[in-house]
Amino acid sequence: MGRERSERPVTPANTDVGGGVPHPNPSPKGEGLRIEKMLHFELVTPERLVRSEEVHMVVVPGSEGDFGVLEGHAPIMSTIRDGNIEVYKAGSTTPELIRVEGGFAEVNERGLTVLAERAE
Repeated sequence: MGRERSERPVTPANTDVGGGVPHPNPSPKGEGLRIEKMLHFELVTPERLVRSEEVHMVVVPGSEGDFGVLEGHAPIMSTIRDGNIEVYKAGSTTPELIRVEGGFAEVNERGLTVLAERAE
């Protein structure tokens, strides 16, 4: 007879983000080891640098629709429409909202830069 496999329940503590697949290197206590890669985010207006910080994710109101940016996102450039930028900090599920009017967003190897006509 073969050995019985012990199935471990899939929980947020032992899974990769959103995948439902057991974490490849869980701790003995069942707490998954997560090394969060942070996204460098800058928000700039003609008057000033509004933000320059490391965040988990940013959702941008693009002219063709909202798009989310995480660290490692493919390079992209987009115009933005009037709306709210959603900034998710590490460990937070509630975004900080920043109202912007017009401008551009660029994602490159350095992170996300939003050049807005106005930001509140």
